[in-house]
Amino acid sequence: MSLQKRWLDSLRPRRRPVFFNWSRRLNGVKYLCAIALLALGYRLLIILIFKFPLPDSLRVYPVWPPAAYSQIILLLMGLKFWPAVALGSLLNSLMSDQQNWLINGLSAANNTLQALLGSWLLLRSNFSPRFDHLRDVGLLVVFGGMVPAALSASFGVLICCLQDAANTKVLTDMWFDWWIGNFSGVLILFPALLTLPEWPKQFRTLDRKFLGIVWLVGLSGLSWFVFASSLRAEIAPFPLEYLPFPFIAWGALRLGAPGAATAIILTTGFAGWGFIRSAGPFFLFSPEPEQAILALQSYICVLVITALALAATMAEREKARQELEIEKEKSELLLLNILPLPIATRLKRQEGTIADHFAEATVLFADIVNFTRLSSELSPQELVVMLNEIFSTFDGLAEKHGLEKIKTIGDSYMVVGGLPEHRRDHAEAIANMALDMQQAIANFSQKHQRSFTMRIGINTGPVIAGVIGQKKFIYDLWGDTVNIASRMESTGIAGEIQVTQSTYEVLKAYYSFDCRGEIAVKGKGMMITYLMGDRTPASVPTA
Repeated sequence: MSLQKRWLDSLRPRRRPVFFNWSRRLNGVKYLCAIALLALGYRLLIILIFKFPLPDSLRVYPVWPPAAYSQIILLLMGLKFWPAVALGSLLNSLMSDQQNWLINGLSAANNTLQALLGSWLLLRSNFSPRFDHLRDVGLLVVFGGMVPAALSASFGVLICCLQDAANTKVLTDMWFDWWIGNFSGVLILFPALLTLPEWPKQFRTLDRKFLGIVWLVGLSGLSWFVFASSLRAEIAPFPLEYLPFPFIAWGALRLGAPGAATAIILTTGFAGWGFIRSAGPFFLFSPEPEQAILALQSYICVLVITALALAATMAEREKARQELEIEKEKSELLLLNILPLPIATRLKRQEGTIADHFAEATVLFADIVNFTRLSSELSPQELVVMLNEIFSTFDGLAEKHGLEKIKTIGDSYMVVGGLPEHRRDHAEAIANMALDMQQAIANFSQKHQRSFTMRIGINTGPVIAGVIGQKKFIYDLWGDTVNIASRMESTGIAGEIQVTQSTYEVLKAYYSFDCRGEIAVKGKGMMITYLMGDRTPASVPTA
């Protein structure tokens, strides 16, 4: 797998760089044509730069964009396009006054090595073209700028020594000018080109488009005034180069890396324009060209790093906020899986002890018959999987009928109707749940080729519900109604639904019942109970 592909895969689901998708498919003649076009682009870029001639007092351009152009080609399109850099550099040398083939070849090799090293280091370090982490800003500064520019400057000075030996002071100045020119070019152009795919997301709404236009006009006007206008020296005869920084900071904080990149291009563009015309704040207290160009280059480095760092910091904060929201949603869902929504809301408000009395509710207990024997026939994993399937089905039925599952104890399932929010048809909802549970357990038996039956007990009456304790919260029920419902299940008949007299009185108009007579109930003595059947035809709602 190529280095570029590993890099792009590591950035998923991030947006892929614009050019790489189709550049991977360039082979044969198309590849050679792409090399020729990119090399021509390198030469045209240098021609464009020379359209802005330096004053006689300046010996070098403060920024050298071809260094950034070379690295961006290899970073976005692939290291296999290195011949485009070499050919473009060689073409530029041949069209200049330099006719020494050895020097031309060494210069082309130097430019190619710089681009290869910078791109390779960024790819190996998983550099993100979106600048959404401070780490990416540091990688651009060190691996994209400092290190490859230092290699190019060192090799370039050695090439110059082959042409004309110079003293140490001249070599030192030449090395630094070479290094910081390439370094500044990378810092300026890389963010502008790499953040292009992110721009449409910044102006999706009308208000953001309006704010963006106002910001662009304001920053452009202020940068022109500070760096290129002759009015500045008359109105404010002192350095104002940091006056645009509030606009730059706003763009980085509100528009992210695209805003920071745009601010960098606009501000440094006006600064460079004014500098070439020997105007601007860098000449105000530094009339010497060497000092003025150093001041400009230092300013560019501070501006770029500050803008990108602000944008990356805001991106990290936004990502942390989104992750916090996701975790909060997960916590909310987890809490709602444990407690009913009204109870969870009250618990988060820290109301203290939560306990409510309900004058009437209906409680259902269900138990799998012969579960002990079944557990001895199955492995622990099979047993848990089977119980999970059964109880998950019951959970779905509870949600379908608007009931509140309370808990499971071993092979027993407890559900209640009529709380935490009161409903008048709680007994009817529980009865429908019981019938659906019988059908579900029959389907389960058929699916697994085993005989499963359940005892179901139901009782209606007053209950107390609440949450107690400080850890492992559970919404639970207390009261005589709960105890009797449990007894209805334990004294019931396999495959039947046993209900108390109170539940029978509520449901007798809607369901068929068989009176079981009096049975002994622990703690209650003799009680009359009923076995509930299907819903009576007259009570079934018509479509």
